[in-house]
Amino acid sequence: MRELIGSLLIYLSAAVAAHGGPLHDAVKSGDLTAIAAALDAGADIEEQEKDATPLFLAIRSGHPEAVELLIKRGAGVNSQSSLGLPLTGAVLTNAVDIMRLLLAHGADPNAAARGERMLHFAVANSCLDCVKVLVEAGADVNAVWIRGDPARLPAIITAYHLAKHDDHADIAAYLLAHGVTILKPEPISAKLADGDPAKGAAFFAPNCSSCHATRAQGGPTRGPSLWNVVGRDKASTKFDGYSKTLSAWEGTWTYEDLNIFLAGPTLTTPGVDMEIRGAPDETDRLDVIAYLRTLADTPVPLP
Repeated sequence: MRELIGSLLIYLSAAVAAHGGPLHDAVKSGDLTAIAAALDAGADIEEQEKDATPLFLAIRSGHPEAVELLIKRGAGVNSQSSLGLPLTGAVLTNAVDIMRLLLAHGADPNAAARGERMLHFAVANSCLDCVKVLVEAGADVNAVWIRGDPARLPAIITAYHLAKHDDHADIAAYLLAHGVTILKPEPISAKLADGDPAKGAAFFAPNCSSCHATRAQGGPTRGPSLWNVVGRDKASTKFDGYSKTLSAWEGTWTYEDLNIFLAGPTLTTPGVDMEIRGAPDETDRLDVIAYLRTLADTPVPLP
């Protein structure tokens, strides 16, 4: 989950060290007189050198006065550079005052860099103040980052899930108090008899089998075995990768609990390690649950 942020931080660091033209050099040093002179001489305020615009470089270099000057001279607060948006640089450097300046001049709090929202960057960077500034500016606390192949089971990551998963309790509490919606599917017990185990197995094979064993012994180790999962205590098998969230969910795996979890693990149970989309379609869930029921010496009776 952290690949994108890690790579961007590397790029951001490299941008500061790179040499560019007179405007870029003046921006890096925060020399307001030299910046104005370069612009008066015809320097392109949006020109990218070493993958960064002057505004982006001023933000990354930590020169708020240069940022303000460039904005006054017409720099686009939503202009994308190869390294990201101006707001990206401000969020990743926890530059709250610069974030406010950008947002006051029209920066989009719901903007995304390479698919990930600014709010996700702020959470991953452990910056509660950055989260607050974005939410106050209108950032959607329920927006998702979709990572992977949308045609299969991509990762679905909300800012709240990320905060829970990474143990940022203060950020998680703030987001929950500011509009986070926890998905809760309709009860499924009365429809369980309609589930088709064969169709469930067909759904399971390409989407789940690479991580979960379906036999009493052996199988993949990336996820816990699902043999006898129906009716089993949660987080109770021999597996070292259970998240704190799942470990804290008490009780057995009832049919309704499986329905909740499979509807979208990160949306129904934020903080879990299983970040795939799940089975948002009720028919698919019925079929998968019917299949999981067969993975037992004695299947649990239907309600």
